Amino acid sequence: MYAEDYMGEDAYSSSDVTSEYSSSVNTVIREQRKVLKMYKKSDPDYYTYKHIIDGKLKKVELYSTPSGRNAFIRHAISGAKCPHRTGCREEDLYFKVCDTVEQCNYEYGPRHLFYYNPEEYERHNNIVISTSIKEDWQVKNMLANRLYNR
Repeated sequence: MYAEDYMGEDAYSSSDVTSEYSSSVNTVIREQRKVLKMYKKSDPDYYTYKHIIDGKLKKVELYSTPSGRNAFIRHAISGAKCPHRTGCREEDLYFKVCDTVEQCNYEYGPRHLFYYNPEEYERHNNIVISTSIKEDWQVKNMLANRLYNR
């Protein structure tokens, strides 16, 4: 037997529980988003810019890699630290972009962005890269994969 049978149908209203549950879930989600936003703002390598795509203003979020030697490479989209370091030949495993836009510069100079391939960079920033740049990177990447991924 269930509790509803003892209390009658009027004692238990599913709409009250549902609205209370969704309200508390929304509060938790809002709190998580707030904490994530504060975490991103505290990261010195995180930055954003706005880009017009199809007539709409879109916010692009990026994670840069410190330009110093021997820092871990950071994926530009996710912010995950990769197992390879800057200043080494293993940089050739990634598609590297130097963001020199003046308002994006920070105290250490231009920002370096690392992507797994040029297509990922194109999708993330909604731009088109020339075929010659892609082909050059492909050759460089294949040589690096032979050397470092045995």
